[in-house]
Amino acid sequence: MCTPKDLPGEVKSEIVGPELYTAEFTSMKKLLSLGLIIWGSAANAQNTPATATQAQGQARQLGILVGGTATQYDLCVKKGFLAKSDQSAEETAKSILDKMPANGGPDQSAYVQEGWDMMKKEVSTHESFYTQEKCAGVGREWAKIVATARKK
Repeated sequence: MCTPKDLPGEVKSEIVGPELYTAEFTSMKKLLSLGLIIWGSAANAQNTPATATQAQGQARQLGILVGGTATQYDLCVKKGFLAKSDQSAEETAKSILDKMPANGGPDQSAYVQEGWDMMKKEVSTHESFYTQEKCAGVGREWAKIVATARKK
């Protein structure tokens, strides 16, 4: 009688003994359980109102998007890749952010500024990244932000 240890390696890996099957099944159950827990947590999180920490995070993201894009735009203008306007993009961004309502909650402007300051640091650290091609994308994104702000 041929036993698994007598078979070549390729054949051994295809043989599924009861121990291997049980171990794989247990691992799959654990993985599935973990997936269901994560999925349930995510679904629950979507149904909860925004906490202070979530609002602060959203404010930082707003600073990163609006302020950061303005900083990038102004750098591209300085490099000669984008046209200069009457007002700098950063001045425009400040005006846009100042006009935004606080949505009845506490003032989040410090967190907006924190996100913006983080982007200023990143942009200044990686100025060489901003080529004519990258600046063209920055210009398109900035135009979308300004157009959206004008609608409101």
